[in-house]
Amino acid sequence: MNDAQAQQNNTKSTWLWHTHTITDEQTIQFLIEKEVTTVYLQIDPAIPNDMYADFINRMREANIEVQALDGGSYWNTANFDALWAWISQYHQEYPASKFTAVHLDVEPYLSALWEQNRNLAVSQYQELIQQALYKVRCTELRLEADIPFWYDEVLYYNQFGEGNLAEWMIANTDGVSIMAYRNTVAALKSITKNEMSYAKKYQTPVVMGVETMPFPYEPYITFSAEGEIKMNQVLDQVASHYAKNRYYSGVGIHYVQSWQGLRE
Repeated sequence: MNDAQAQQNNTKSTWLWHTHTITDEQTIQFLIEKEVTTVYLQIDPAIPNDMYADFINRMREANIEVQALDGGSYWNTANFDALWAWISQYHQEYPASKFTAVHLDVEPYLSALWEQNRNLAVSQYQELIQQALYKVRCTELRLEADIPFWYDEVLYYNQFGEGNLAEWMIANTDGVSIMAYRNTVAALKSITKNEMSYAKKYQTPVVMGVETMPFPYEPYITFSAEGEIKMNQVLDQVASHYAKNRYYSGVGIHYVQSWQGLRE
């Protein structure tokens, strides 16, 4: 990733988990009206390919890129191979309506193995990312991934060397979205400080992801109670803080359906 490829703080991305809504005009208009720049679209092979093509074409008309999203807590290289086979087949069928990137939301810390054998879980996760990166970079696509803000506290010492997982992920992908689920400027700046320094070091664009789902017992995680105006004010201040870091790519709002229900 060189300077010319770095994004200029203007990414406004969101996760679209409910794949069937790609035919919903209300969803499409919401994405356009909110000036979204990037949609992370959950892949559901049961949905006909022509529907993906139609959605990507609609998004392209609005200058919105669509990334192919998938993942899970127990994901391994076989899971990625299945996703990659679907993407490859879809691109052969609709070469004019391609995804721009593969976006992985793999959360190994939710698996039993993470508690039983942390080193093995981390190693398998790195193996998955490395294989995905190799396959994706053989094409014109990019590989992006979601990571929690605390990966800089996860240390590894294995066949991939030694260090912390946040730095490794930022070094070995074309972009990351930090699940920085806090609702104050101070907290967002504090928990992403290391990741933003790694972004600069490896020239990898980083998106600041925030939450809009209700968390009644952990209200500090989400903007559900604060509303959209307050969320935008906080995100604007964070963007100002990172204005000199050209690899601060912008914001990610999790996720379309809960964002639609967010009060002003």
